[in-house]
Amino acid sequence: MVFNSKETIFGAPVWSVDTDTQTVTHKKQKKGRIERYVFHTDQIRYHLHYLEDEHPERLQKLVNDGEIYKYLDDLDTKVTDAVCRQTELLMESSKEYQIANEVGNLYKVGAIGNMLRMQARRAVFDAMVYV
Repeated sequence: MVFNSKETIFGAPVWSVDTDTQTVTHKKQKKGRIERYVFHTDQIRYHLHYLEDEHPERLQKLVNDGEIYKYLDDLDTKVTDAVCRQTELLMESSKEYQIANEVGNLYKVGAIGNMLRMQARRAVFDAMVYV
């Protein structure tokens, strides 16, 4: 679904966001040049669809106020950083991971690390993406 700002230039919206393609479009005021920003992360895709379904008025306000790109860019950075931090914490507290790492069992380190990363991601997404 596409959300367009109320403000227009030459009949086109100044800001718009397409929740299906995770694309933010900004039409520059002076020259009418169009800039497109495409987000490729799951957290942005899931958050946009969550807003579209649960809080469309909040998404529309972000688009109308011209804050949608900054909002999504900040969210993307914060979620990525939080998943990394949470993964590190889980790895530090996992005895199984530490033992596998000490003995050099790379297969087990990778498998446990992936599992811990998915646990971290689930927790962070619940706290930051679906809100």
